[in-house]
Parts: sequence; C-alpha cells; structure tokens
Amino acid sequence: MTDKWQKILVGFVLVCLLAVLLAWAHSGSVKQQKKQDFILYAYFSKTDGLNVGAPVRLSGLPIGRVFAMDFGEDYMVRATLAFDRKFELPIDTSVSIETDGIFGSKHIELIPGGDEELLLTGNTIAYAQNALLLDELLEKLNAFMANKKKDLNEEKGVENEKESY
Repeated sequence: MTDKWQKILVGFVLVCLLAVLLAWAHSGSVKQQKKQDFILYAYFSKTDGLNVGAPVRLSGLPIGRVFAMDFGEDYMVRATLAFDRKFELPIDTSVSIETDGIFGSKHIELIPGGDEELLLTGNTIAYAQNALLLDELLEKLNAFMANKKKDLNEEKGVENEKESY
C-alpha cells in the first residue's frame, strides 16, 4: 500500500469514528428530552433576563428547564417549562421569575398550592409573577423615602407652629 492510500484510509476511519460519536451524542440528548416530558405553560408580561435553558426550580432545587419562550396572547410572553413527569403539582401552583442574589441569573420558581387536583401536561399555570427589576425596586424605595421625608418635614412644621403660640 502506498503512503497516499494509507492517509486516505486513516482519514476515512477518522470520519467514520466522528460520525459514530456524533450519533451517540445526539441519541443521548434525545433521551434527555424524552425524560423531561412534562410540559407546563406560564404567561408573563415581563421576563427581563430570563432565557431559554434557564432552570425551573421547586423548593429551590432544579427540576427542569425553560424549554421555549414566545409571544402568546395580548403580547404576553409564553414560557414553556419542561421537567420530569415524576413531579406532580397541584392545579393551584403558582410560578414566579426569581433572581439568584441581587445581580444573578434569572430562573423560574414553582410554588405548589394545596389543591388535590393536579396539573396535567400541557396545562397553563394560572398565577404567574413577573420578574422584579432592580431599577423599579430602587425607584419604589426612592419614592417611599421621599414621602417619609416629606411627612417628617410636615410634622416638624406643625410642632414649630405649636411652639410659636
């Protein structure tokens, strides 16, 4: 065998090995998608910072992922949540977008209710709380502090008037 044919044979074997590895890796991802076959939907008016692939948590522990996000009714964002079927959730379960720490990444937190009827795959979670934005929180805090300062100044003004009589 000449040197040229040996190189061609080695290249062919490497391409075949690569194809087998890719097929094996793809079959593993398909198995993972089949395992996470419980699908729920949640509608949010704000999802700032929440991305596809973000964790879905129950009692703080990850149980699934945000599978997809698209526009639903009235320009609301419909988040598709996918997780293992072994988690049975009451029909009055609520969902919120939470942040890890102050500036951390966003995730979905499921808060189970107390109803005996269970959510079925494909159901929509009735109560969803939007993402809380840090700048909105700071604006509310600033407005609260300004009102407190105004109230204190008014009280001081009333006390000063009483003292002048």
